[in-house]
Amino acid sequence: MFAEAGIWLSAASIVLSGCGPGKESKTALVSETSLFSWEEEYILPEMEEEVEKVMERLGCNVVYQQIPSDAQEAEVLDYLKRRGEKGQLVYYLAGASEWGLQENAVYMLEAVKNTAEWNRKAGEGKGFTGIVWDVEPYLLDEWEDNREEYMQQYVENCIHAYEEAQKEQLAVIVCIPNFYDRTGLTEQLELLVQKGCDGIAVMNYDKRDETGQIAGEMELAEKYKKGIIHITEMQKPGYHSLTEQNTYYYDGFDAVLESWERLRQEYPYEYLGFSWHYLKPCLHLMEKEENA
Repeated sequence: MFAEAGIWLSAASIVLSGCGPGKESKTALVSETSLFSWEEEYILPEMEEEVEKVMERLGCNVVYQQIPSDAQEAEVLDYLKRRGEKGQLVYYLAGASEWGLQENAVYMLEAVKNTAEWNRKAGEGKGFTGIVWDVEPYLLDEWEDNREEYMQQYVENCIHAYEEAQKEQLAVIVCIPNFYDRTGLTEQLELLVQKGCDGIAVMNYDKRDETGQIAGEMELAEKYKKGIIHITEMQKPGYHSLTEQNTYYYDGFDAVLESWERLRQEYPYEYLGFSWHYLKPCLHLMEKEENA
């Protein structure tokens, strides 16, 4: 059943996007079904079978891959080549909480520069589609006492980095929690959506009201014609203080597809996409199924 659902999901995401990997609309590309990948070993050729297994099973044609700072250039280019041969898009998954507070977005601009350089060496149409920023200033210890100041600097940095990314023809997705608009930061969030990205990826990790929790972000995405991605958590409860309420680990893959279909029905927005978080726990869950 799931294999059929996965094929349908992949096809549906392409229809939703209105374009495939070779087209120009960055907002449209955001709505492709995607997979986060944090571990550096998954860029290596010896892990290709595992990567392709997960991508195919989950109906993904986009991967958000973290690249370690000490990665060899040849490894990065070879990984991009392999994904391209499968017709898959790759975003450079980058960031740290403190990046949001740096004056002049130093590290974010460096990441844009590095991505552009990799792309020049990979060749036209064969490099990274864009960047996914995992910059979460709200995780900093001083956040509660400095929310507005920190958020303002963070948004300014995202806008600056986005301007540079546009010059390099890179799409930009910004990961955000689902509560900025519920903690007095609606104005800053709106500016981020309007001027800082091609799309937002919302960590909507609470199964109680998935449609309601993303309502404000959806309104902004539609207002500015930006992409919006609902991220589903698949890690086992207990990691990073996750509870069963936060993750679909015990619910399984089919339950995720049902959740996504409910969101589609509630929000029939052409630039709505979905993402699995993340490769390693999804692979673990598949292995558990196979051994059951």
